Amino acid sequence: MTKMNLVNKLFQKSVIKKIDTTNWDIGTDSPFVVELDPTTVCDLACPGCISGDLLNQKNTEDRGFAPKTIASLTKEFIKMGVKAVILIGGGEPLAHPSTIKLIEELGENKIKIGLTTNGTLMAKYLHVISKYVSWTRVSMDSGTDEMFLNLRPTANNKSKFKIVTENMRNLAKIKKGKLGYSFLIRTKADGKIENPAGKKIGLVDVTNVHEIYAAAKLAKDIGCDYFEVKPSYDDYHQLVLHSEEDMKFAYEQIEEAKTLENGNFKILESVMLESSLKREQVGHQEKKYTKCYSAEMRTLVTPSGCYVCPYFRGSDEKKIGDARYTSFKDIWLVERKKVIEKLNPSIDCKNLHCIRHETNLELEKIIMKKRVDLDGIVKDDEDLFI
Repeated sequence: MTKMNLVNKLFQKSVIKKIDTTNWDIGTDSPFVVELDPTTVCDLACPGCISGDLLNQKNTEDRGFAPKTIASLTKEFIKMGVKAVILIGGGEPLAHPSTIKLIEELGENKIKIGLTTNGTLMAKYLHVISKYVSWTRVSMDSGTDEMFLNLRPTANNKSKFKIVTENMRNLAKIKKGKLGYSFLIRTKADGKIENPAGKKIGLVDVTNVHEIYAAAKLAKDIGCDYFEVKPSYDDYHQLVLHSEEDMKFAYEQIEEAKTLENGNFKILESVMLESSLKREQVGHQEKKYTKCYSAEMRTLVTPSGCYVCPYFRGSDEKKIGDARYTSFKDIWLVERKKVIEKLNPSIDCKNLHCIRHETNLELEKIIMKKRVDLDGIVKDDEDLFI
């Protein structure tokens, strides 16, 4: 089983160069990675969706970027030297008509692209995705049509399980990048999360842990490169405390799934999965540093605003600008400064468990030259999605 390691990604030539050429008293002149929500529109209505209160906004301007804004953002990312863009949400990235053009243009300019998708709309874009996208991760959370209908239904309570799996099979035949099958652990404990998604307000009232092995087996059969098991979080970014019985079952299922691994197929352990399985009540995470170096290296851009990071998606206090009305360059170099100067992880982030906490600790060592052995560990660029 392969455990996701974000810290190791720092020791790549392009990343180290970015760190070394930055005046850290001023901050970076552009993000290394941008997470981009092209739209808030989603064709599914998943109960307990953690982004549910952001989806399908009534205000037209908040539903997605205008095509001309997507075009200008694309050009700015290229000109500013952004190395990787992750298309995510918010909504379903492929629901925006300009997303494919953005993928083509970024790809032609050698910017790495990651795509997180529900997989329902991939069919007509398979060749573009195959050509330019470094990795495509499809959110499934199930191994059967029945469970998919429970956890990932449409607003009119239909299942697109067969459509999604067929799209994945067809992409697997022609892909150049990686294809992943994402399985978010869901149990009735998630019922505490209540968010409107689509036209429904739904609570999670089923448990999917008994389908982990079946889903992993299906992922391998489809032709995926990896199967990722993820823990669930509540609205406050704390791990959901699932029952001891459910976590025991999940652990057994994951162990069985590991038997499917070979040179072409891996079981990927997400950050904090082990803590979730052990039912650790992870909440307070002490951060002694007062500057978030990760926020200098990556950011989030959405139709309703740009934010210091995904943990603060929708937070007015951590909003660094609005790309609908201001150029991204001005947001990054001017408007953002006011928010970043006030951002203090030891205070603002103490009640969330940040997956980039270890990254921040390592970045601080590199920046402060406390890492003296860099020459021996820096490697060629492999995965720029730091």
